[in-house]
Amino acid sequence: MNYKELFTALKNGKIEKCYLFEGEEEFTKASALKRLKELVAGGDFAQMNITRLYDPAPDELIAAAETLPFMSDKRFIEVRQCSLLSSDKTKEYDPDKAIEKYQEYFLNLPDTACIVFYVRGKAEKRKKMYNLLSKRACVVSFDTLNDQELTQWIAQQLNKTGKKISFPCCQQLWFSAGRDLTFLSNELEKLSAYLGERTEVTAADIDAVCVKSTEYKVFDLSDTLLSGKGPRALQMLDGLLREGNDRLMMLSLLGRQCRQLYYIAVMTEAGKKQNEMAAELGLNSYILPKLLPLARRYTSGQLKKAARLCTETEYLVKSGQMMDAGALEKVMLEIMSLGKEHT
Repeated sequence: MNYKELFTALKNGKIEKCYLFEGEEEFTKASALKRLKELVAGGDFAQMNITRLYDPAPDELIAAAETLPFMSDKRFIEVRQCSLLSSDKTKEYDPDKAIEKYQEYFLNLPDTACIVFYVRGKAEKRKKMYNLLSKRACVVSFDTLNDQELTQWIAQQLNKTGKKISFPCCQQLWFSAGRDLTFLSNELEKLSAYLGERTEVTAADIDAVCVKSTEYKVFDLSDTLLSGKGPRALQMLDGLLREGNDRLMMLSLLGRQCRQLYYIAVMTEAGKKQNEMAAELGLNSYILPKLLPLARRYTSGQLKKAARLCTETEYLVKSGQMMDAGALEKVMLEIMSLGKEHT
């Protein structure tokens, strides 16, 4: 089940006895947990019917589930940091015996309890507990939103404050600020306040208000470097390093952009259209137009050399054959030395 199906089921009043919430989209996952908790144990005696456990032994969880609710139909039991669903080691109980006990108990869960195993990130699907829950519980996967879902989510959040945003501006927002919904929620609040009486978000508003993600800053650095503004790119790198950003991570992002440019150059030479390039490379319509002018400055051979240089340097650093310090600067200087072919 995905998050949309879960919210539809909750809207229709369908509540399961046991859930597993897992996946990388934490904001939606937390929202779903809050909504489910309100439905199960809302009211004047809510706190008396809510229990949160951290990696509990089976007896502790079973005792909580078997406790009758107070002035309510159900109790809500939230299980966090369950080591049976992660790579962490169990604390004070035998995992094999725990699985055996859960296998028996989950055959006849009480109607008076709603148990939610809440996992940050993805659950370990190879674990016996995951296999058990996939059979005896409702597994809800909170995956990262795709472009269309993210656009709808942003529009819905802004609509609550009487504001609206175009699809191109949505693309600009998540490209510059990132796709984390928790962070985006804060940025949308800032945008709404900044607009004042105006109702529509513009590209200039996003540039003026929103915090730029590290990925965007490295993209900007790469854009500056590959546009032939090497000294300015080195100044930008110095600023990113002062902010505490990791050289190896930035090298990896620079390498990714060089590879994208190489593929664009090859596709351009093959006569591919922009929509074909975007589909094959998984690039949205906001990013591709920014990359096309850069790809035209170089031959496909030069871009292949730049991409290979990044990949080989990253390998040398990771394998301990090259020092981290200075590796990115060396790559940038070598890219600056590439001959440019203007169209």
